[in-house]
Amino acid sequence: MARFIFQTECEIEGLADEIDFNQALRIIKGFMGTDDTLDALKGFEKRYEKAEIEAMKDDTHLNLDWDWRYEIFSYNLLVDGFGKLFAPKEAA
Repeated sequence: MARFIFQTECEIEGLADEIDFNQALRIIKGFMGTDDTLDALKGFEKRYEKAEIEAMKDDTHLNLDWDWRYEIFSYNLLVDGFGKLFAPKEAA
């Protein structure tokens, strides 16, 4: 896990004002159909990778990122938040 998914400024415009950490949890868990946060994050990453490969085959990859912009933003927000939580302590 911990792969950030690139989003353009256009794709994320206004989402930071709309989606906070708790909302991101609800979005990812709802999208993946599970209450387990880790399973939802891992599952989303796998689902996105599969969809990305398929979209590249039929040249709809630009639509995928736009259509999934809320889910991608939520995923990135959660990965960033959990990454900070589990990051090694910095030396004082």
